[in-house]
Amino acid sequence: MVDNIISDKLDKIGIRLEYKSSGGFPAFCSRWQGKRILAVCDRNTRPFAESAEIPNKKLCFIDEEEPVPDEKVCGYVMDCAKDADYILAVGSGTLNDTAKFVAYHTGKQSGVLATAPSMDGYASPVAPIMRAGFKASEIAHAPSDILIDTDILSAAPSVMIAAGVGDIMGKYTCLTDWRLAQSHLGEEVHEEAFSNTVDAVDKCFGSIDDIYNRGAAGIGRLTDALIVSGLAIAETGNSRPASGAEHHISHYLEMWFVAQKKHVPLHGIKVGLGTLVSAYLYRALERDGVEFKGAEATYRAARYIPSDEVLEEMLCRLGAPTRFSELPISRELFRETMLKAYTVRPRYTILTLLHELGLMEHYVPQLEENFY
Repeated sequence: MVDNIISDKLDKIGIRLEYKSSGGFPAFCSRWQGKRILAVCDRNTRPFAESAEIPNKKLCFIDEEEPVPDEKVCGYVMDCAKDADYILAVGSGTLNDTAKFVAYHTGKQSGVLATAPSMDGYASPVAPIMRAGFKASEIAHAPSDILIDTDILSAAPSVMIAAGVGDIMGKYTCLTDWRLAQSHLGEEVHEEAFSNTVDAVDKCFGSIDDIYNRGAAGIGRLTDALIVSGLAIAETGNSRPASGAEHHISHYLEMWFVAQKKHVPLHGIKVGLGTLVSAYLYRALERDGVEFKGAEATYRAARYIPSDEVLEEMLCRLGAPTRFSELPISRELFRETMLKAYTVRPRYTILTLLHELGLMEHYVPQLEENFY
């Protein structure tokens, strides 16, 4: 469970965190007693939505295993929400993002009953939504309630736990990207949000063996880190403390998979791979003595990132891929992603720096050899 400081911060911005007790979620049920609650679920999470001890609920069932938060899905949920007072996502990434987006545009509140420790958007006030095949972070309301059942989270599919670890692993490189932008461009860093994220990441990976074993403490630390990451987004007003080049790589590939109407690998799985790339590039630049404004401070910050071997071992032990060919994608798409992912967001990262220095073409063969 998150510590009291984080719980107090969540409460101050209007997010109530409740862990399941023997009586279910009594505080949530009391708060929304008599209100019409729309429980948004898909094929995988419908059993949790049906069994949740929440009165006066109505299911909004998305008849897909892996829905994409696009115009079609959001439109369907918006239609379901017409007669509802409150929207409760029963799931993780897509369903949470969809509920937050629909709540924002209908003037309602939303919450989430987490079913997997797979992503860091639970407390986030933004919702990555797919529009015309392009993924963009949309303004949304942060959820008013986050409901946690540790038994459900510990029993989540291995790939979803791996995705959560991949998403948290990405904080190593996205925070380094933030320091790069500070040293190179003078971008302001929200030091408290930065520090809280670092602390949560350290605690999470300090329990990595327990995460491998699905222990309650380890899964709890992973969930805490995911919640703190979303809180950092809320505190800063943007996703900078949670998303950098590793996320841009993930988003670029996701748009390709959606455009090709192919199965989309989980966000955190792709983020884990993107983290390997970003970490390698920071070390390669220092190894090669590449100079740029703020280089010394940037290299100092990058030494916080664990070694390639440690990062790969984390992913391997969870059954997550460590090569992009495992997604699977072609060599051509891999090269294209390395060269163009920096265009996904107007945010300065290691990929932007390499583009400006004209060095990305130089490093792509190394990345292909190590990570394709």
